This record gives sequence, C-alpha cells and structure tokens, in this order.
Amino acid sequence: MVAVSLVKPLQSDTGTNFQFMKKQIWFLVVLMVTVIQGFSQQIDMSLVPYRQGDKWGYANPDGKVVITPKYQEANWFSEGYAAVKSGAKYGYINKAGKMIIPARYTVAKSFRKGFMPKVGKEGGDSVLFAGASLQANGYEICINTKGATMPQCPAIAENSVPENNIPVQTVVTQKNYSVPNNNGLFDKIVDDYKIGDNGETYYIALKGNRYGVFNTKFETVVPFEYDSIRVVRTGTPYLEVNKGGLYGILDQAGQVKIAPENSRVISVRGIDNKDYVIIKKDGKTYVKDIDNKLIIANGYSDIVYDGAGGFILTGNDNLRGYYFADNTTIAPKYSDIKLVNGTRYLMVKTFAGKWGYISSAGNEFFVE
Repeated sequence: MVAVSLVKPLQSDTGTNFQFMKKQIWFLVVLMVTVIQGFSQQIDMSLVPYRQGDKWGYANPDGKVVITPKYQEANWFSEGYAAVKSGAKYGYINKAGKMIIPARYTVAKSFRKGFMPKVGKEGGDSVLFAGASLQANGYEICINTKGATMPQCPAIAENSVPENNIPVQTVVTQKNYSVPNNNGLFDKIVDDYKIGDNGETYYIALKGNRYGVFNTKFETVVPFEYDSIRVVRTGTPYLEVNKGGLYGILDQAGQVKIAPENSRVISVRGIDNKDYVIIKKDGKTYVKDIDNKLIIANGYSDIVYDGAGGFILTGNDNLRGYYFADNTTIAPKYSDIKLVNGTRYLMVKTFAGKWGYISSAGNEFFVE
C-alpha cells in the first residue's frame, strides 16, 4: 500500500508534515504484491502463518497449529485481523479463526491505524482501516473493521510509508579548490572530508595518476600509491582504497584497517548504526567491521546486506541462509530467503518451490 503524499518526503520536518497531513487526504494506490505481503505497520507475532501442503492456517510460536490450514493464502495478523484467501477471493478472520469480513475482495491489505478528521469539528480520531478492492482491476477502496466502505481513506504517518524510510543519499557535488600546491604536492584535488573536534580538512588528491591524502599542514597522510580512494560518509568518514585491483579500508587518518588484499569490499551501514564491510578474498565472502574484526567468519559464495538488519548468505550450491545481527545464523538450505520486516521470522522458498516461514531459531512453520 503506497500513500500519495502532498509533501516532499525525507526533506522536511516530520512534525510539520504530520500537522499538514491532518488537513490533507492521502489516497491509496493499488500495488499488486507477491503471495505474502510485506508490512510497514507493526505485525502481531503471537500467531504465525502455517502452511500444510498447499493450505494455510496459523500456529503459535511453539509450532502448535491453532487455526486449521484451509486457506489458499494467509497473511500475518495486524490489529487483531488477518487477510486470508478462501477460494478465489480474500476476506478477514479474527484470532479465533472466525471469518468476520466475507471473502469477496480481489485485493485485501492488512489493517492499520490512520487518522480520520471529524466532519464539522476540530481534531479527529485514530481509526482502523485496510485497503481492499472489490474489482478485478484492483481499484482500491478503504474499509473499516465491519467491511463497510469508508467515505474517504484515513491519512497515515509519513514515516510508515516504506519508500519514505529510505535514507537520503549523500550527493557529492563537484568542488573547486583554491588550495596552494606547495612544492608540487599534488596535481589535482578530487574530494575532501573533515575529522576531529576542530574539523580539520583532509584532501584526496591525484599525483601522477595515483591517489593519496594530505592535510591542511600539507602533510601526506596517505601515500600517493592507490588506484582509487573513495570516502564513505555514513558516519565517521573512512576510506575505501584500491591498489592494483585489490581493495581495503583505511581510517580517516590514513591508518590501514583492512589491508588492500581483497578482490572486493562493500561498505554498508547497519540499522544499528554500525559500519560493516563485506569482503571477498580467495573466492570466499566474509563480513568484518571497519576495525578488521570478523563478524561473519565462515566464508560463503556471496553475502548481501538486506537493509533490514541482517545478511543473506549464499552457499556454494546457490542455496540461501541468513545472519542476524546477534550472531544467530540460519545455514544456507533454501532457494530464497528474506526477513519479515519488524520480526525475527524469515520467509523462505523450499525445494518444492513453495513459500513458508521459519523462526530465527530455524523452526519451520510448514510441512510439505
């Protein structure tokens, strides 16, 4: 579900935006999604969608089935309701397994809270609503918990729209430098960064087609011996360097943290606000922090940060596993894997080509 905002996302004050949203209505746009939906709102993990063969029901976190698998699809509960597919249409059940809104929708999104202004009065109330469609073309309306069509769709907080949570990327613009070239120290300055309490500037420069770094005292802090130097500005600046096609990491003062002996380095910023480096060496992929401490010590064919707090692991047989930030690891054994946002559950694709859920402990909530 995507809200169409009348304000510019990510670039203005959230409080101001929320006040503005009280006066504006965000209309819902249809997006056809995969079999199991992702959620931007808080989902209820007290019941887990459970698949038995081709039918879906629900189990408690211990794996005991509490709602008999009989549906073609079953989504996570949210605000006490879950969208399920019965036959060719979707409806909503409660946590007792009772169908409280008949299966008559071609699209049925999860219930969430929104703001509905009172007509003729100041202020408004928080209401539960879901996006749904009665039409084959998927044109969405908003319904309440009785299944009745609402006269208008409630506004939602801007930060609950998934695409609005993507961090603004730092754009480095072309700069013109007037730094004097003392004793022919450099040929061209290409970038700069500041460190320390006094904000001392460090300059990345070219000399003889090799990159290095010098400071405001015209002291060379990184020798001019690299094929490339890139500043990573996610937190305290540090440097990705390339020397002869091998990559490494230097700290902001030019000290080697990860020696340039890797065929690949990819810097990522975790949701824990820590910096991680995915490195590839001798055909194996690992994860380190920027101080060269191994985080994922077992070498894998590939490792990708998923942006949600963990790493997707690919084994030599192209099967997928997962690493959680608390050092919990799911060994690669699935053809696909992804984290259910806001939970410690993973959605996995099995050898049979069917989707199911597993917990961070590796407990499977499906049987083939």
